[in-house]
Amino acid sequence: MDIFYLKKSEFLPNIDPNSLKKFSDGRIFKSKDKEEEHLLGIFLTKFIAKYIYDIKNPEIIIKNKKPFFKFAKIFFSISHSKDIVLVAFNNSNIGTDIEYLEEGKNFKSIMNRFGIKTTNPTAKEFYRFWTEYEAEIKLGNSDIKSLHSEIVEQNYMLTCVSDNIFTTNYQIKKLNIKQSNVDLEKEFTNPQNIKCDIVA
Repeated sequence: MDIFYLKKSEFLPNIDPNSLKKFSDGRIFKSKDKEEEHLLGIFLTKFIAKYIYDIKNPEIIIKNKKPFFKFAKIFFSISHSKDIVLVAFNNSNIGTDIEYLEEGKNFKSIMNRFGIKTTNPTAKEFYRFWTEYEAEIKLGNSDIKSLHSEIVEQNYMLTCVSDNIFTTNYQIKKLNIKQSNVDLEKEFTNPQNIKCDIVA
């Protein structure tokens, strides 16, 4: 399992916005933010697939409401929250979710509605529960055999689940962009301005 992410606040100001739209899959969104998150997720997934996993054609298809690569057997799951867009890759089915640790919610009430009896859950405890719940939905109709949760960027909870044992060396890598007005379509063909840095 490997995880790659980017921060919208660092990435978006440094790209040509028209080049991001070239990664559209035709979905329509009610807000610009949601559209940007979706497009960044597609770009991130395809870029990593091509240059890290050597997938020549990273075309994505939907089967049973879940995205897959059409021409490769590696699995992936995309998630985004607040400033982070993230994709997890694994050699078996995977679901992932990331959530910003937002204080001030009635965590106890929400968890009680899901049958989790607790007294005073912290934000960290609640979002570990919530990201596991969301990741399991993204996994699909499979039993969880592996689960990993951790804090990313100090205030985000990340959880990954799989229907098999995580067998790859686990790393989290961040995409950093070195220039301004970067054309993502050109970068996808010949990367010059984007690099991956290991953060954990």
